[in-house]
Amino acid sequence: MSLPSKVIHWSFYLLFFLVPLIFLPNTSELFEFNKMVVTYFLTAIITGAWITEIILKKRFIFKRTSLDWPILIFLVTQLLSYLVSIDPRTSLLGYYSRFNGGLISMLCYSLLYWAFVTFMDRKSTLNAIAYSLLPTAILVCFYGILQHFGIDDQIWVQDVKNRVFSTLGQPNWLAAYLVALIYIPLSKIVKPQIPNSNNQINPKIKTFEKLKFENYLVIGNWLFVILLFITLLFTKSRSGLLAFGISSVVFWGLTIFQNITPFPPLRLRGGIKEGVIKPFLVFFLLTLTLTLTISNPLRDQYVLKYFSNSPPTTYNQKQTGPALEVGGTESGVIRKIVWTGALRIWQSSAKTFWLGSGPETFAMAYYQHRPIEHNSTSEWELLYNKAHNEFLNYLATTGLLGLGSYLLLLCAMFYQFIKSGNKNSQFSILNSALLSGWLTISITNFWGFSVVIVNIFLFLLPALAYSLNTPSDNIPNPPLKLKPWQILLLLISCSSTLFIFYSISKYWLADVYYASGQKYLKSFTATEDPTYILSSYNSLLSAYEANSADPSISSDLATIMAYMALLTTETDSTASSQLAATAIAVAHSSVLRSPYHPNYYKAASRTAIILSTLDPKYLDTAEEALKSAQIISPTDPRIPYNLSAVQMYKQDYISAKKYLDAALRLKPDFADAQAQQVELASVSGKIER
Repeated sequence: MSLPSKVIHWSFYLLFFLVPLIFLPNTSELFEFNKMVVTYFLTAIITGAWITEIILKKRFIFKRTSLDWPILIFLVTQLLSYLVSIDPRTSLLGYYSRFNGGLISMLCYSLLYWAFVTFMDRKSTLNAIAYSLLPTAILVCFYGILQHFGIDDQIWVQDVKNRVFSTLGQPNWLAAYLVALIYIPLSKIVKPQIPNSNNQINPKIKTFEKLKFENYLVIGNWLFVILLFITLLFTKSRSGLLAFGISSVVFWGLTIFQNITPFPPLRLRGGIKEGVIKPFLVFFLLTLTLTLTISNPLRDQYVLKYFSNSPPTTYNQKQTGPALEVGGTESGVIRKIVWTGALRIWQSSAKTFWLGSGPETFAMAYYQHRPIEHNSTSEWELLYNKAHNEFLNYLATTGLLGLGSYLLLLCAMFYQFIKSGNKNSQFSILNSALLSGWLTISITNFWGFSVVIVNIFLFLLPALAYSLNTPSDNIPNPPLKLKPWQILLLLISCSSTLFIFYSISKYWLADVYYASGQKYLKSFTATEDPTYILSSYNSLLSAYEANSADPSISSDLATIMAYMALLTTETDSTASSQLAATAIAVAHSSVLRSPYHPNYYKAASRTAIILSTLDPKYLDTAEEALKSAQIISPTDPRIPYNLSAVQMYKQDYISAKKYLDAALRLKPDFADAQAQQVELASVSGKIER
């Protein structure tokens, strides 16, 4: 095996090991951001090694599969949608805080698939499963179970003891990861019956030591299944349990079918009973017992409710974030509203009908078509940057062509699983396990959305099944004599890979500075201690210098610059004026880079309001920003409420009342607007007297 091939193999082992485990406390998003960055790094290494192998062997190395055209069609529709996107940067890199789903990430997943089927054979695929994929799942489960017993309860705002998320960052994401893998150890327990040429079971004489070793393996795999299932129950994820139930039927159905259908005489033989039926019965009784013993939605909301009159248990205590993610009593209502908004985005114009608003632009597009009913929910002020249904999310952001290409890709992947299972009966049960795990992705995505590890599984589980049919190649590579043109191409390839490394590192470092600046900014707003302002300013300025194109960074930098202008006004009025002008310019740049995101207009208005204590003219700037936000987010009651506050600062009480009335029409129980209405009546009454 050549050195580039070894690099590719080890990179895939690292991918399966690092992505589920990595999370860092010094970034703005602890989990998904770092998992995406690791994926970018390893994809760059794999692609660079692939190009190196092509240069060394002087031929194009690429293995054709049935997924090539579906993946290309999918990428083309993503590219077309990107070209008409309402926010090109977000469509390219993904929404800042989600990161996964942008055009670059989809290209990475596609490259990973093609590299895997091209370079990974049966032996390396089995090694990836045995020494990387499954051991990582064990570590994730152990940490999740320790979370349930409070090992890090004091660290998180979320009630992690109630709903664990381990190293994945969110209970539903952990559940999606677990159910995608749980059938692999099950496949090692089932003993497939492989007939000989005479259509008879070919018994193998085994020594006592071998039988004893196999028994240990069976026990170990049963313990692994129990570990995965208990952790799944601790997530209390309804979508995860639903996916587990449906895919379990698929796995056992395929397993029994593969063992009895082609060979009718085997129906009454003891082999099928010992090898398949007994494991099935143990699995059924085991999962049923654990489900009825451990608190979970199925037991608490259906079984116990049936046998008692007690109200169903809810799982949103101490939780923060959207109810659709953390689970709550209103999640079904909110999901219906968000799905309605997604359909409105798709139907809004001919462009969105075919190509959507652009990959990963749901947050911006949803504001424009947000149903007014959203204001009646407890989550009315939370930002929804996903449709919480992967299929509707594709429909809204990439249109009918994008959704169609995604469905075509899923169908092609399913077909490849079927083909892979038919080719090699030795690995038919493992293929069924991979297929069953892959099917869980669409089920969990129907009630949520994909994250980094889920998309990696979406593309690489079919690649694993395909590579199980690729015989190992142990032919030694002959010594190579490099020609000058090969050396030149290798230098170009290495330089390009190093440049990609530098760009990714710079992107990651900018986020580290950004997270530090946000932390100091929150400390200042909580304590009003001015010492935090300088620390926040330095961190955000460093983030801006490393990544000036991101509107999230420039928006917060503008806010902190406004505070800096206030602090320096008494000691250096010239510097204060320059800071104020720069703050307005930086805030305006964030709006220009993301013109359909109302939050950046709100942030720009906040910057202007802070600066209005230096010069009242900035109130006009704040008003202009909020009016622009109102155009692209007509059902958000916070915007007319803020406009009312600006008018009160300007002592235009008639306009203030008009905006307050508008806010209350959008949300009649808006407590802040009601309080401001009382204040307005008091102030305007004094003026009249």
